[in-house]
Parts: sequence; structure tokens; C-alpha cells
Amino acid sequence: MVSFNEKDIKLPQYSVDIEQVASPNRNFISSGAKDFDDKLDVEKYGTTKRKLSSRHVSLMIIGQSIGTGLYIGLKTPLQQSGSLSLFIGFVLWAVTMVWPLMMAVGEMCSYLPIKGSFLHYAARWLDPAMGFAVTIIYLYTSLMFVCVEVVAFASVISYWTDASPAIFITIGLVSILFFNVFGVNWYGEVEFFSSILKVILIVGLMCFSLIAMCGGNPHGDAFGFRNWKEGGLFREYLVSGSTGKFLGLWNVLIYAAFACGGADMLGMIAGEVSQPRKNIALAAKRTYIRIYLFYIGGIFFMNSLCSSVNPDLVAAAGQAGAASSPWVIGIKSVGVHGLDSVVNAVVMTSAWSCGNGFTYGAARSAYSAALAGYLPRVFSKCLGNGCPIVAVVFSMLIGCLSYMSVSESSNTVFNWFINLSTTGLLCTYLVIWMCYFKFRKAVRAQNSDQLEDKYFKVPKLMSPWLCYWGAFFNFIVLFFNGFWAFFPGNITVANIFTSYFAPVFFVALYLGWKIFRQTHWRTDLEADITTGKLEIDEEEALERDEIEAMPKKEGLLWKVWYKTSDILFN
Repeated sequence: MVSFNEKDIKLPQYSVDIEQVASPNRNFISSGAKDFDDKLDVEKYGTTKRKLSSRHVSLMIIGQSIGTGLYIGLKTPLQQSGSLSLFIGFVLWAVTMVWPLMMAVGEMCSYLPIKGSFLHYAARWLDPAMGFAVTIIYLYTSLMFVCVEVVAFASVISYWTDASPAIFITIGLVSILFFNVFGVNWYGEVEFFSSILKVILIVGLMCFSLIAMCGGNPHGDAFGFRNWKEGGLFREYLVSGSTGKFLGLWNVLIYAAFACGGADMLGMIAGEVSQPRKNIALAAKRTYIRIYLFYIGGIFFMNSLCSSVNPDLVAAAGQAGAASSPWVIGIKSVGVHGLDSVVNAVVMTSAWSCGNGFTYGAARSAYSAALAGYLPRVFSKCLGNGCPIVAVVFSMLIGCLSYMSVSESSNTVFNWFINLSTTGLLCTYLVIWMCYFKFRKAVRAQNSDQLEDKYFKVPKLMSPWLCYWGAFFNFIVLFFNGFWAFFPGNITVANIFTSYFAPVFFVALYLGWKIFRQTHWRTDLEADITTGKLEIDEEEALERDEIEAMPKKEGLLWKVWYKTSDILFN
């Protein structure tokens, strides 16, 4: 509980209803702010459930949001920028932006794992207008990415068949709806097993590459690092010389910014994680596994296996599924055949998993928007199993835009929808950084118990300077993401518009809501870091007692399972 001196409280401006904060009523929670109409009314609309276990979260944080981009899409930056540019760009972004951002989200969400997480943090700690802007931009981005992944799912399947993509789009949408309607624990199970598949695939590909590099291939060719140099470590992009090589590296950073993510999903699951104080912190700590496996190890060995000028890679433009994957092309080039269908199958599940994940993110952002009063309250309606049914159905209806990709006449419009959303995640990440810096100042100003050692914090190695760099890095990549559109031959209204629509739209949303609702920017003392915390403390204590009271099964195999599970997931 936060205590204030009377002189610190100005009732006309203060954003927190102290009586509401002090009342641990889990059926109705509201901050009581005049310019932020947030309400969680459990009796009227129901609520989501905390059914994601440590087992779910531990694997989800490793494999969630890893889709076709890292198995197939890397061919584009590899060809344009060169092998070393590709590797350096991804390492820089993943290690100095994604990693500290995941830690920052872990610190905030393990302390205050409310429904809405960073979307509500922005409104409660910064400005309700900022909360509105980031909620709408994240909702739009997630909805468009649902379409992207469902279309990718259908495209990958077309590697095996010439049947209409509309069939597989329908299969993707219906199956995603099925698993999202049956509660978050079903979603957790699906992501758990799909993440295991992704980890098995990437580890298998890395092992294969290492053996092949050392001469363990049908050709007996110990090619080592030859493929790194064959196409050029740094390739010129747009212009010649050193400037062109730098632009090639910057081009990779733009691609990495869209391909490397996960911080938003860690925040979105915060309101549905069992024992959130422990499990969210654990998930944030394990981010390094994701970075080492997929972004560092995966790209290192992919560069070793396939050069940027491999004739099959150059000729693969426009081909569907694994046929255009640098991994599959590299495997075939050393004389091994038959693995392409295996890779394609796992890539297919990865695309479906990403579509499932973005559906979850879109539905929960719509649910959060309803709790905050940005959308009609009916969007917060939940089934008895905790599924926000109206938000899920809404997300699926928008997902039906995927069918536009089937027709050539409507595909252009569909691509515009997608292109306009590409920088939305970067805007979201920037707001998360702002929330984190505000949170750190607020806990000190209010002498919060978050300063105690019992709560997870960003490691001192990262805080504060690597976090400052991460936020700055995020901003400059967002600001210069459309640099290519200003070079001769690329200067069109369409190119510039699609590159900068999201940030301009974000600013317009912020200013429009600020004027409409007359919101004000929160001071460090006004930032509401307490509403909902008592309810979560009580809920977590009850759950902990429940788990401890559960009898454990006897027998050697059960003891081995409990020990293994404890090491892997706890």
C-alpha cells in the first residue's frame, strides 16, 4: 500500500481513487481516474482465467512468434545485404533491444500482472491518451498479422499441392478459432508443443550444418565457412561503396525489427498466467535461450550452409514454402535430399502457431480496450472458461480479410492493409520503453514495495544504460525504417506512406483522444502502480496454498518427473 502526505494529494487532479485501491474486491476493479474509464466488472461480463502454467510459459517464451520469417523470409536480407551483415544486424537487435525489453516487461508485469498489462500501464502511468493510441495501434497490427500468418500457412501448404489457397485459409482460421474458444489453457498447450517442434527443428538444423561443414556430407566437402565469403560478407545495397554496405546492414536491422519480437506477447499473457510473480520473471530470464537458439545460432549456421549467391536461392524468388528456404537450399546443395518436406511441415506449424499467437494478442488487446472504455464493454464478455468470446470472434472476422489474397484484383488492397501495419509493433515497443522508465521513477517517488528484493528486476548489467540504448535504438530504427523509399527509383507516395503510416496514425490517435477526453500527463506521484495489486496478491497467495496442499503421486517415475519438471520449468 502506498502512503501519501496530505499535501501531496490534490483531489481535483489526482488519478487514483484511494478507497478503491484499498478495497480488495476482485469482482469490480477500477482506478477511479476521471479521464480513464477502466472497469473490470466480473459479475456482469465475466473475466479471463489464470490457467497458463510455468510449463506453458517456459516454452512459449522460447518459441512464440517464431514463424516463417526466420525459416524462409531470411533469404531476402541474405541476398540483399550479405552474410555478415545479416548476422551482425540480428545479433545487435536481439541482444541490445529485444533482450533488455523482455527484461523490462518482466519487471513490470511480474509486479503488476493486471489484465491489459502494458496497454493499461500506458494509460495509468503516462497518459490515458497514450493508452488509447497504443491499444488501437497494437490491435490493428495484431489483426493484420493474423492475416499475414494465415496466408503464410496456406502458402507453405501449397508446396505440396495446387489446391486453392482458400481451402487452407479456411482450415487455418477455423482451427485457430477452435483452440482460442476453449480457454487459455488450450492455447497454452498448443503453443507448448509447437514451441517444442520449433526448438527440435532449429537444433536439428544447427547440428546438421555443423556436421556438413566438417565434411560429413555425401560430397565429402569440408566447406567450413566458405559460404560466408562466397557471396560477400557485406553486400552493397542501393548505392555502391562503404555507404552501400552500411545501408545493407541497416536494411537487416529493419528486417530484424519486424522478425525479432516477443516482448508484447509476454506482456499480453500477464493477466492469465498462474503464479505470475514467479512465472513471468522466470520467462523473462529465459529470453536468452530464444536469442541464442534462433537469432544467433540459427543465423550463424544458416550462413554457413547457404551462400547469398547460391544459384538455387537466386532462382527461388516467388516459390512457395520450403523451396525458397535458405536452409533447404543449403541442405540440397551438400547432396542431401528429402528433408525439405520435413522442414516445410514444421514451418507450416510455425506459421499456424504465429497466427494463433497473434489471434490471442488481438483478442486480448480488444478485451483490454473494452476494459479501458475504448471499445464497447461487450468486448470484455467472457465465457465461463475465461475466453473473451466477443473479442475472439471479432478477431476471426477481421482475419477473414485473408481471403482477399486469393484474388488478384483484391490482393493489392490486402497488401496495403498489411504494409500499413508493419511499423505498428515498433510504436508499441517504444511505448513499452516509456512505461518502463516511468515505472522506475514512480516506484521511487512513491516508495513502493517493488523496491524490495522479493520482486524481479532488470539485471544491473542492463539497467539503466542498456535499457536507454534499447529505447534509443528502437526510436532510430522506427524513424529511419523507410530510408529506402527516398532513393532514386523508389520515391513514390505509396512507399513513403506505407513506411510511416503507423507512427503518424499513432500520433493522430494520441492527439485526438487527448483533445476529446481532455486527459493529462501523469506525474511520478500520480502514476497508478497500485490499483489491482491487492487483488492479485490475495489471488496468488490462495493459489500458492492450493498448489502446496495438492497431494503428490508416489512412485519412482513420478519422483523423476517432478524433479525434471522442477528443473525445466521452475
